[in-house]
Amino acid sequence: MKRLLFSLLLALGVAAPAHAALRLPASAPDQVRWAAGELDQALARHRLSRADVDVAVTIVVKGEPGDQAFALDRSGASVTIVAGGTAGAKYGLLELAEQVRAASGKDWRAIAATLRPTRQKPWVMIRADNAFIHIHPFVLNDLTMWRAYIDMLARNRFNMLDLHGAYDLDTTGFSNLYPMLVRVPGYPGVGDPAEQARNMASLKAIVAYASARGIRVALMNYSIDEDRPRSPTRPPSPVKGVPADRIADYTARATAQLIRDLPQLYMLGFRVGETGQPADFFKQAYLRGFAMAGNRNLRLYTRSWLTSKEQLEPIAAAAPGMFDVEIKYNGEHLGLPYQAMQERFATYSYEHYLDRPADYGVLWQVRSNGTHRFWSWANTDFIRQTVRTFRLGDARGFTLESPVSYFSPYAAKMYRAPADRAVFPYVWQKDWMWYLAWGRLGYDPDLPEATLLQAWREHYGAGGDEAYRAMQAASRVVPLVYAYRFIGADHRDYSPETETGYTTNDSVVGSRTPIPLSLMQYAQDQTEDDRSFLPIDKFVLGKMDGLVDGRYGPFAIAARLREASGDADRAIAAMPKLDGRAADEWRLLRVDLEAAARLGDYHRDRIEGLVWLDHGVRTNERGEIDRANDLLKRSRDAWAALAGLADPVYQPLNNPLRRQKAFSWGPALAGLEKLDATAEDLWNARPKGAHHNPLILTDTDKGGTGGLAVAGQPAFRIAADGNSVAVTAKASAARPIDRVILWWKPLPRDAHWRAQEMIASGDGWRAEVPFTREGLMYAVEVQDAGGNARSFPPQAETRPFWVIDPR
Repeated sequence: MKRLLFSLLLALGVAAPAHAALRLPASAPDQVRWAAGELDQALARHRLSRADVDVAVTIVVKGEPGDQAFALDRSGASVTIVAGGTAGAKYGLLELAEQVRAASGKDWRAIAATLRPTRQKPWVMIRADNAFIHIHPFVLNDLTMWRAYIDMLARNRFNMLDLHGAYDLDTTGFSNLYPMLVRVPGYPGVGDPAEQARNMASLKAIVAYASARGIRVALMNYSIDEDRPRSPTRPPSPVKGVPADRIADYTARATAQLIRDLPQLYMLGFRVGETGQPADFFKQAYLRGFAMAGNRNLRLYTRSWLTSKEQLEPIAAAAPGMFDVEIKYNGEHLGLPYQAMQERFATYSYEHYLDRPADYGVLWQVRSNGTHRFWSWANTDFIRQTVRTFRLGDARGFTLESPVSYFSPYAAKMYRAPADRAVFPYVWQKDWMWYLAWGRLGYDPDLPEATLLQAWREHYGAGGDEAYRAMQAASRVVPLVYAYRFIGADHRDYSPETETGYTTNDSVVGSRTPIPLSLMQYAQDQTEDDRSFLPIDKFVLGKMDGLVDGRYGPFAIAARLREASGDADRAIAAMPKLDGRAADEWRLLRVDLEAAARLGDYHRDRIEGLVWLDHGVRTNERGEIDRANDLLKRSRDAWAALAGLADPVYQPLNNPLRRQKAFSWGPALAGLEKLDATAEDLWNARPKGAHHNPLILTDTDKGGTGGLAVAGQPAFRIAADGNSVAVTAKASAARPIDRVILWWKPLPRDAHWRAQEMIASGDGWRAEVPFTREGLMYAVEVQDAGGNARSFPPQAETRPFWVIDPR
């Protein structure tokens, strides 16, 4: 009988006997024991137990992030896992369990023969799930949910639970957590003692359970006020029982008490910008509280929102090497899979926080719950690309908003039918593929797609491959819709799953100034990435002026949406008939995928229709107006199909960040019909002297390559004095090249993109531009004599710029 040899060599290292069955030393950490239990479950599928296998696990202690690495090897039927720490041992066992589940064979030898050796290490040190602490009711008290949630995070290789709060789902305001959690000596009138004891007991239990799964816990208190409503007529209310001149002292003492109550806490944080307080307040409040508690292993952290690097640097200097700043990846949306919000977005982007050296670390805060609110989403290529950008600025990692950060986690609040509510008690369970992809690819962006696909087969059986394919296609829609029909960077500006792309507020730069609602408003906008996308109105005017532009214009975007929805429809049509649990899960997922596909159809036809309408009115082309009316009608039909899919399944939804209460999709149709009816008014009001100039599209206008290419990343050479950089690109085209342009900008967010003509030289096309130690972004645009133009690297395929890191 084969035996499981389980030995752990810790820092001082004592090996177990060579022929142990399953024997875990008393010092084996809980997270390793738990992962061994996951292996037990995988073996049980094959009617095997630990006594039937030959597996040895060794820990060789390394520092971060090497403690999360492991190597899994096989020699015959013997398997070894050599890990750099307890986290690596856990991940090695989870990897083995995953491979065992996927294996075929009746005995261990047959199963072992299918195991793949692998060496894995984390791409970034911190992979956090950014959950919010909801109040009314206090969600931390649902310990059953949190235990299941933490187990799920651990399986998917998240290693931090980043709790922010307290958040009111109805008012969208944030309250001070301390009066809900901490009994502070000297302030007996603050909070309800019974409530504080219950809430703190729950938080202690969550922190302890997470620690037993190898999940660190961070806690960020969002407010120094007891209640911070979102009503402009109601000012924040101060903490009851604390005089105004004692709030710093109360905060310091509450911080110290909380740290003493939670010795396993990894990070404790606070917001700066929203408080209106100077940096000295946080020294007297939070930093003083840290000092009073005496826990030197606890890290501090904050967010960059509505503050400045200059305001945070004194705080960081007071806690050197132990202070982190969460900076927004793309505002309060996910949008695009790279840092797209450049130039005009202020604290919605990273500003100058990437400068090095610095006394603080960087965590990318991915505010994904603004873009993805209700429909399940998980696009493998998108997530791989996003994860690969998380090293920018030498970041320690990322913290990712969950699908339920700003929404109730309970399925009873989402679905109409009891049968649908019963499939998953919690909304995040229906989004299992989100956590799987972000967690596993966050650890290793080169993870084989087969690993993800196996999970889909476990959920959907014979339909797993097609369900996965449908998700990949449908998940291309919502991010592209948000990025191209860009209404604003804030989650209060736009909810792309539930809106038609029309608004009554100008929110692109956060002003939310009222603007008139009109049909052509959709065509008159900026995009999330102005260097990569060309809006409808600028495309039309450029065509009329004979301009050539290498950005993705409206027809190229429409082509991408057409391809995405078509691919999703074909995969859904190919799904085999399912039964049992797989059928129940697919029933819910199918609605989300088909709804996303119809949303893609809606925007595809509206984009093309508004191009023809705008151009037809400007050039007096009646045929283009008729074409526009037909496309707008098809767009409305697509929205009607979306409503027909989603409204019978989803109960009237609350989306308070967009002031949508008891929302359903169907009522938007009346507004669309009213807007579209004004197309004839625009035609009748056209300049009667407009000239006839039919719209002619090039191959690149329609999303093709035009035969244009740039070979690899253009080489760069920084001058000896460090003040300039020369870039050389190897450009090619099917037709004669007309121009090659180097687009470049300094790395800081507020720097502007600039164009520099490249000159043909013996080894390619060359240009020299200024350079500073802050680093540089650059891209290359190629134009040919036939009017085709394309920018490299192509945004549809990868991050649309190359980076020269800060020096």
